[in-house]
Amino acid sequence: MRRIIWTGLGYSLGLGTSFYVQKRMRRTVQRIAPEHVRADVSAKSRATVARAKGTVDRAREVVIDLRDAAQEGADAMRQERDDLLAEFDADESMHSGPARGLPPKNEEGRGFRPLH
Repeated sequence: MRRIIWTGLGYSLGLGTSFYVQKRMRRTVQRIAPEHVRADVSAKSRATVARAKGTVDRAREVVIDLRDAAQEGADAMRQERDDLLAEFDADESMHSGPARGLPPKNEEGRGFRPLH
């Protein structure tokens, strides 16, 4: 989790710094450059800002997809664990070795059950 936070912080600082440099460069160009150079720089900086916004939107979608995939995987693992535990509890032939002699854990008469 820390890596994700620090990576996000690094990207944010990089993006913020680039916006700051663009703004400062635009002001300097506005003061000293001829009109056609000013127009060219303004157009390029607007295009860069639009690309950056698109990149941020795509990154946000990727994070949402990753979060959903992780949740789906965790749910599938829990379901598989529950299925395996139910199968283990139902099949007495799987209860072998020293665990067979253990007293039942509860009133249902269950024997050995692995920790989860």
